[in-house]
Amino acid sequence: MTDTGADDFTADQASVKLSRTATWGGLETEASYGPAQPSDEYESDLGDPGTFPYARGAYPVMYRSRMWTLRNIVGYGTPADTRDGIEKARAAGSPGIDVVVDTLSQEAIDPDHPSFRFEVGMEGCTIACVADLEELLKDIDVTETDIAWHMTVLLYPMLAAYARRQGIPLEKLQGSHMPDHLQLNLTGYGERIMPAQLAQRATVDCLDYVSRHSPRWACGFPQAYNMRERGLTPAGEIAVGMAIVNRTLSDLAERGVSADDVAPCLAWVSTSDIDLFEEVAKYRALRRIWARTLSARFGAKDTRSLRLRIACHTSGRSLTFQQPYNNVPRATIQTLAAILGGVQSVETCTYDEPISIPTHEARELAIRTQQILAHEVGAARTADPLGGSWYVEELTNRVEDEALTLLDEIEQRGLLEAAESGWLESLMDENNERIEREMAEHRRVVVGVNAFSNDNGSRPPRFTFDTKGIAGHIASFTARKETRNVPALHEALRVIQDTAARGENCMDAMIDAFVLDATSAEVWGTFRTALGYAYDPFGVLTSPLEARNPA
Repeated sequence: MTDTGADDFTADQASVKLSRTATWGGLETEASYGPAQPSDEYESDLGDPGTFPYARGAYPVMYRSRMWTLRNIVGYGTPADTRDGIEKARAAGSPGIDVVVDTLSQEAIDPDHPSFRFEVGMEGCTIACVADLEELLKDIDVTETDIAWHMTVLLYPMLAAYARRQGIPLEKLQGSHMPDHLQLNLTGYGERIMPAQLAQRATVDCLDYVSRHSPRWACGFPQAYNMRERGLTPAGEIAVGMAIVNRTLSDLAERGVSADDVAPCLAWVSTSDIDLFEEVAKYRALRRIWARTLSARFGAKDTRSLRLRIACHTSGRSLTFQQPYNNVPRATIQTLAAILGGVQSVETCTYDEPISIPTHEARELAIRTQQILAHEVGAARTADPLGGSWYVEELTNRVEDEALTLLDEIEQRGLLEAAESGWLESLMDENNERIEREMAEHRRVVVGVNAFSNDNGSRPPRFTFDTKGIAGHIASFTARKETRNVPALHEALRVIQDTAARGENCMDAMIDAFVLDATSAEVWGTFRTALGYAYDPFGVLTSPLEARNPA
């Protein structure tokens, strides 16, 4: 097999193009390797890269035809603060940007909520209305720039409203977000903030709408990363993620949306943890389960539906605040596992994430880590380089078997019932307890934590930024609400309420409200009340529609 594109490599393409197909010793390599005489078992269970069931990779020559998207995480303070961070990341060589929002924005809580102002912008960027996007995206073309939004609740309708105000057709929007609302229920938000039934309705509405209107928009779904970090095993990540996928594709089918309508826009959001070989096996088993399920259960025919795309973030949970420089090799190995496993995008954690928001220097080192793996180590030269290893093939089969067994149990219980009852979270708790026992008994060694510790280890500098701008941002946010066309806004909120109550897709109504400068809390709170939940899960605020019509 021949390479595609390596000969015209230039320095400014270093982050997106394979630079070399030969080893440093001068040995030329093939794009993939397999058995000299493939058996029927090989063809059915593995297949060559790019062929069903895609265990060995989604594409025939993998990174020789297109490298993974190198991503870097940014998000802190106000939209203006984060825009500055984006510019620094792009200058350091990151073609893909992951924007992280603060906890309040993820929960659709406005920055002027009286109970939480001290949390605004502290663990991500505050985004609560279209004006915030206009500030963040100044001089950024959303039809060309690949921004992955680490945001679930309302990101798409808010960005669609931004596009409408900018005169951009929805079909030209490029980027991605993570509309897996149910995982929020399972990873700390719970039934009060993100009820399971409401979560599933919001996900189905969003995927239904995106599949019809934004063919260039990608949806990080399922968002299995957070569930894995919460405590799932590799097999558990596959099982719970596939349970969410299966339920959602079934719900979409009831609306007339087929798997082939929506699956091409999906990308599984996964983690890459420290056990290199188990993580590689997980990715291979995951693709095989996905392809067989989409084909046999949902009748998918489109190759784009069957060859699962995977967006990977290395494991923040595995990083330690003790001896934080040890996190550099951890993140490197995890990134290597993702590449050997054949993912389509990678965000490498920074070594200082357990201490603070990543510094610009640490983010640049994370970018360089991926570039070294791409251009110096040779991890991208051939597809599925560990394929055929007796160990990796056995691990792949065992991860798959365990995942399918757990998936069957989840579906027998019922996905939403398993979430509402707390049973799914109990699986995570049990795994976390097992890990703690193993560490206490030194059957699991974590360097610098329960072994090889050194209390005199040096501390890296912490990220700091001027937080004075946050108070000004909150003041501007509050003042802007007083300048809106209140009757028109209330009518738009009423349409959301009525549309949701009728069981119809609410995306158009939400977009209309955001165009009129509605805030996240107003739109999401109205959606909540229409489905029988409190407007404000914390019981402090009341719906503007109630204030207008006390009766």
